[in-house]
Amino acid sequence: MSRRAQSGVRPTHWMGLIAILAVVGGGGFALMHRSTDAMTGVTELSASEFMENATALSGNEYKVEGVVDDRLDNWRSADGRLFSLQISDGAGNTYLPVWVPPDYKGANIQRRQRYIFKVRVMETGVLEVLELIKA
Repeated sequence: MSRRAQSGVRPTHWMGLIAILAVVGGGGFALMHRSTDAMTGVTELSASEFMENATALSGNEYKVEGVVDDRLDNWRSADGRLFSLQISDGAGNTYLPVWVPPDYKGANIQRRQRYIFKVRVMETGVLEVLELIKA
């Protein structure tokens, strides 16, 4: 009596199926955990243009990235917080005034940390923080 060949799934089939599942699972994970820039489409603030005539930019919104240098300590906390933001560009370092309103509910700002800010230029030439992301 002759033996019948075993029918079934070969090990190479299993390995191919596992490879396909790994690729599909990895792609799904990448799609679910991708990050988006909340400030896409916001114009970058030119530090030199701001320093030349800040009041001409008043009312406009910009994106600015820099390191928080220091906080003005004698500023009343009920009026918000005022920081100096160090911007590094080709001309060297520029320090800009950044004001966080008292009702701002975003992340806490710490000295010597790099942030990306969405700001509005006020009539006084101070940058009002609308949003921020720690860079």
